[in-house]
Amino acid sequence: MEVGQFKIGAIIQARLGSTRLPNKVLMPLPLGSNETIISQVIKGIKKVPEVSKIVVASSSSVVNDNLETHISSFKIDCYRGDENNVLSRFYEIVKKYSFDYVIRFTADNPIVDEVLLKEFINNFIAQDLDYSYSQNLPLGSNFEMMKANQIIVAHENTKDFYEKEHVTPYIKRHAKNKEDYKFKKIEFNNELRLTIDYPSDYALIGLIFSMLKDKPKSLKNIFKLIEDNSWILKINQNNFQKKNYKNIEEEIENILPVLRERELIRLEKLLKNVAK
Repeated sequence: MEVGQFKIGAIIQARLGSTRLPNKVLMPLPLGSNETIISQVIKGIKKVPEVSKIVVASSSSVVNDNLETHISSFKIDCYRGDENNVLSRFYEIVKKYSFDYVIRFTADNPIVDEVLLKEFINNFIAQDLDYSYSQNLPLGSNFEMMKANQIIVAHENTKDFYEKEHVTPYIKRHAKNKEDYKFKKIEFNNELRLTIDYPSDYALIGLIFSMLKDKPKSLKNIFKLIEDNSWILKINQNNFQKKNYKNIEEEIENILPVLRERELIRLEKLLKNVAK
């Protein structure tokens, strides 16, 4: 199958209601420039000709009015729907634009490696997959793609709040033809966070954009930059990614390395006993 015969939509989840870093997607990137975090996401996707159309999926909350205004300046459509049911937003976008395939992005992940994204898309089409998620890339730079009909099926069948909020869990569980696509030739320091959740994440990404200047923000260039300036990793090394834990034991297991690092020995022992 040829990629060009299909309508591939890139849907960017975006909102301004972040509690850890409010209005983050409208923050300048790099600092002092006219570009924003979300505009860098859009610019990265636009470099990939396989993508037919870009749509931003936001919520109808008034807090996102400024986001819609900002998005319109790039001649990008902004669909606004249910605040918590993000899956319903994707469903409505798929129905409105008649996409054959959807690639899911989030507005706080501004590193879009166009070469790797092209490879990922072409593999997905060639294998005729229902769902795929890339592996072995830094946090915030992986790709997630699915057939558009998988979104329709998920929306019409799931009643689970978590699955509605996070879009793809139902699809992951039910897709019959799926693949974890591994970029085996890519080697990177697994401490590298290229997502923006905290001020220190923003500082790191801003520094990367500033130091690379006009060079492509590819992972190859980022890895070389960090190889030459390993201290960069220390900027956001203590940040944790939000995660839904199955039980208290799993939560304790996740926090123990932090307690150990800060030499909170008595608290570490106490929690270990709780987890037994």
